[in-house]
Amino acid sequence: MSSGAHILCVANQKGGVGKTTSALNLAHSLVRQSRRVLLVDLDAQANSTSVLMADESIAPEQSVYVVFKDKHKADPLILTGRIAGLDLLGAHLKLAEVETLLAGAVDGFFRLADALQDCRERYDCIILDCPPNLGMLTVNAFVAANSLLVPLQTAKFSLDGLTAILDTATTIQGRFNPGFRVLGALLTMHNARTAISQAFIEPIAEYIHLFQSRISRAVAVEEAHMMHQTIFEYQPGSKVALEYETLGQEVWDAIQEG
Repeated sequence: MSSGAHILCVANQKGGVGKTTSALNLAHSLVRQSRRVLLVDLDAQANSTSVLMADESIAPEQSVYVVFKDKHKADPLILTGRIAGLDLLGAHLKLAEVETLLAGAVDGFFRLADALQDCRERYDCIILDCPPNLGMLTVNAFVAANSLLVPLQTAKFSLDGLTAILDTATTIQGRFNPGFRVLGALLTMHNARTAISQAFIEPIAEYIHLFQSRISRAVAVEEAHMMHQTIFEYQPGSKVALEYETLGQEVWDAIQEG
């Protein structure tokens, strides 16, 4: 793994756990701490791209899709958005074709890692917003990355899926990326007042380090998405914005310790 930006995956094969919300707001939190950040949207739904581009569509040839299709370098594809210090490598619906495109390709697992090499010196952190599965795009992210952050809800199905993503991370570490490590898990849509939220914390902590930051369930998060904004743009003084601010510092400290 080359020097330069720390590459952080935000991944969970289960949808609806606040993965994209956390990738977006963690990225903006780090920028607010004067870090230079590139957000790479690897999800065909392109939700991160929609927020940062204010719903302006981008063509397939302007997106990360061509990294996988044509072995395109990332640097010429990077978009500068309205948030100073936060750049984007955007997604397109055609990312859904990547599984078929890379079937049988000898270098199929390494295309993202190869594409990012030329731009790593420009950033302090590159955040990979992964799709909600453990397919070829997520494997590419694991191979390219230094570390993994897993957003989780305090619910049984989140716990059931945790072993699968940790097993995949261990496999990637053993076969392709020995420096890859699990940074920890983030509890999202959390309500500390409910018994079930508290009940699942200890079992989760047996499998994975839990960040002290907890992200509360908040209507403001969905409202921010509808306005194509991060929580820091929409309600910078809100409780959830403060939680993501704290998370940004906690994550950066963990990266530095590694």
